Amino acid sequence: MAEFINIWSNSGWLANLVTIVLGVITVFGGGYSIYRRFKSYLESENDYSSVVNYVRSNYEYDSIAILKKRKVAIIDDQPENYPVDYLRRSGFNISVYEEVSLSNYYFIDSYDLVFLDITNVVKEDPKRGGFELIKRIRSEMNGIVIIGVSSKRFDPTLTEFFRLADETAKTPISEKDCEELLLGALEKYYSPIHISGKIDELLNDSMLSQKHHKKALKLIERYINLSVSDDYFYGALSGLNKNLDVYKLHKKCQSLKDVL
Repeated sequence: MAEFINIWSNSGWLANLVTIVLGVITVFGGGYSIYRRFKSYLESENDYSSVVNYVRSNYEYDSIAILKKRKVAIIDDQPENYPVDYLRRSGFNISVYEEVSLSNYYFIDSYDLVFLDITNVVKEDPKRGGFELIKRIRSEMNGIVIIGVSSKRFDPTLTEFFRLADETAKTPISEKDCEELLLGALEKYYSPIHISGKIDELLNDSMLSQKHHKKALKLIERYINLSVSDDYFYGALSGLNKNLDVYKLHKKCQSLKDVL
């Protein structure tokens, strides 16, 4: 050992060079190890097991107060059938229209949810104008939640009218029932957590492998962050699993992107 140390000491510049090289390798190796551990930590932190977890971790998701800020219109010739004052005191953003015209109804597009009656609400057609109006809203406007309402006990027209509505109700409506109906509809159609849960259900029902489930979650994350186009998103989802309802999943992800 003494001889080796002596030889090493007499090697001069060569010994110094080797010592420096070994030191650099040691430092680099330690730094790379730290980098890999840090990268692994970040990946584990962002390894969301569901869309719900991702939304909860990255967005200020809904509360009742936020849902109540959605714009709501009541289109009914009998506004007294609704607890309008009570809803406003409770924090809802409510506007009331007793009549609209088929020549001037595009203001409806600025609302998130509409209570719509079928009779005596459209100037040009008091008897069935609401039916014509709901058809036009459906064909010309996107994303408006419609609660079809009527005080009539029986009218054959109501069947088709209610079919075009998202939710239905009979009037008059009590304070408690109206608040529950309104909050339920707003949560169903505008709550990111509710929509995320539906997306997770679609993914789970398709029986994706763990690898493909992870890929789907990553795709959804990129899509709602506007990192990929609709065409790319749809195509990438289509290649994951034949059991995946791509059309329905795409529509739900569009809804989630719109409310975030």
